[in-house]
Amino acid sequence: MKKFLCVMICILLCLLSACASACTGIYIGSKVSADGDIIIGRTNDTQGVRATRVTVVPRVEQVPDRRMPVDNADDTFADVPATTFKYTGTPWMDSTRRLIGLEMDDAVCVNEYGVAMTMSVTAFSNKAAMAADPWVPTGVTENTMDQMVITVSRTAKEAVKNLARLIDQFGSSETNIALIIDQQEAWYVEMYTGHQYAAVRLPDDKVCAFGNEFNLEYLSDYEDSIVSENLEKLAADNGFAVYGDNGELNLLLTYAGPGTVQNYSHMRTWIGHKLLAPSGYGDYNKEDKYPLTFAPDNKVSLQTVMEILRNRYEGTEYSPDETGRKDMRVIGTDTSMSVHIVDMNPNLPPAIAGTTWVCLAPAIYGVFVPLNILCSEPSESYAANQPEGMLYRFESDKYPYYTYKELNTLCLTDYKTYGVPVRAYWHEAEKRMIESMKAEIEKDNELLKTDPAKAQRQMTEFCSKLQEKAFEDGKALLNEVRWAMSANSNTMKMGMNPETDELYTTERVLDPIRVELDVSPYGEAAE
Repeated sequence: MKKFLCVMICILLCLLSACASACTGIYIGSKVSADGDIIIGRTNDTQGVRATRVTVVPRVEQVPDRRMPVDNADDTFADVPATTFKYTGTPWMDSTRRLIGLEMDDAVCVNEYGVAMTMSVTAFSNKAAMAADPWVPTGVTENTMDQMVITVSRTAKEAVKNLARLIDQFGSSETNIALIIDQQEAWYVEMYTGHQYAAVRLPDDKVCAFGNEFNLEYLSDYEDSIVSENLEKLAADNGFAVYGDNGELNLLLTYAGPGTVQNYSHMRTWIGHKLLAPSGYGDYNKEDKYPLTFAPDNKVSLQTVMEILRNRYEGTEYSPDETGRKDMRVIGTDTSMSVHIVDMNPNLPPAIAGTTWVCLAPAIYGVFVPLNILCSEPSESYAANQPEGMLYRFESDKYPYYTYKELNTLCLTDYKTYGVPVRAYWHEAEKRMIESMKAEIEKDNELLKTDPAKAQRQMTEFCSKLQEKAFEDGKALLNEVRWAMSANSNTMKMGMNPETDELYTTERVLDPIRVELDVSPYGEAAE
């Protein structure tokens, strides 16, 4: 009876966890990216208002006897070394921390050694696996692991080992997927149960795109792997191991299987494959297996990744905007707390190699702005932290998250009238920012050789300028949409002849708003 109750509690927690953190992940290998960089990205999704900001956490030198929380409730702590590394993150504001009762969630972290991690895409294990090895309530969680791992890891493989060590020591309280990269390698980690996990080094000539589901099948398909000690033994001893024709354990069928496949997740995996490799993937089929890694049809640009992370099945029968469907879980969801992309250059010094492109709130009608690891701090607005005493205060004039959150909410009410012009403007802004960021990195990389302090000041000022420009534009766009919505408000939806006042038989069509902002400052460094 106790075992049965434990399993049922784990299943319930799994469902709740999926609602709380239902994300989409993407990876682009260096040999198939347009610039030769390694790219990872994720939508950090949850229902509700969850305000986030941007931080730069400085390096700490020789301060012993420190600990960091392992679990959500801050009941379990792990020791950290006396020296920890500088890293960037996107945590909740204090008001959100008080609202949801959780202390951390940096969502994505990049450190001074060129190591980056994003966790997590929640996934689902089957009942047999969860019964054999239930979650540990005080075990590791996605809200603590990014900063815990990145602050002590000098390589991606070391980061994977550090994550594995923490799971071995404390167990896991969730089923998650993590992406971890450095300047030379990318790793994909699946965490199945309380103590079982598998990590593989991803090929640099392939890409990945996946929703809330496990994807890994055979370890032998990958150059290197790190797994839990009893990964196969647990499954074999408890009768749920599934082997392939080659006699090797099939991890997907063993720890997940057909019973865990849901349109909610599987369709996002499908559209990622279709967008990156349209020649190999046609219409959606729930029964199809979409592989973890695959070759894209063309080299993949950073801006393409941005568009994939805001995709809403445009041009298909599943588009909620174009068809009015109410049952679609899209990649570009309006429930995102933040959306982020890490662009890691393999040919630069680690101190300037990693750039996080962060979009606070949903990316559909929001904007990605850069924060390079060389920066000493974000801009004043992006760093601003709404105090916990301001609970339930939606302050779109003060904080970028609230600006972009409301902009997304309003634009989705009539995407043709409001959303399309806003998205077009941000697309051009992002195009210019990407080019100007390349020029700034090249300039500051040269300066690093002779004057590191000045290089850091210049990079900080450059990224801050772009962040503040985006925030000001976001507020202007929000004002434009608010104004237009109020001006267009009319209970009578039918069109009317302006000369005879005769009602038409068709609904009136509003003209798209006109965006007349100056986009040129985003590209100044490239000129």
